[in-house]
Amino acid sequence: MASRTVVVVTALLSLAALCVVMTAMGQTIAAVITLIPSIVLGVQQILQAHSQHADARRVADRPMDDDEEQVA
Repeated sequence: MASRTVVVVTALLSLAALCVVMTAMGQTIAAVITLIPSIVLGVQQILQAHSQHADARRVADRPMDDDEEQVA
């Protein structure tokens, strides 16, 4: 859970920094606002990939039952 929080905080700080830089470079607020949904979707996909990777790692680390065949 803590690693997920770190990813969310990092993504939100990156979004804030991107908005500040774009505004400082002369982009309009409307241009910055239109990018926010795309960035949020990207963060959501990163979190989903991160959680699936953690789930796959848990499955790979668990000991096999006697019923399961070992594929080699």
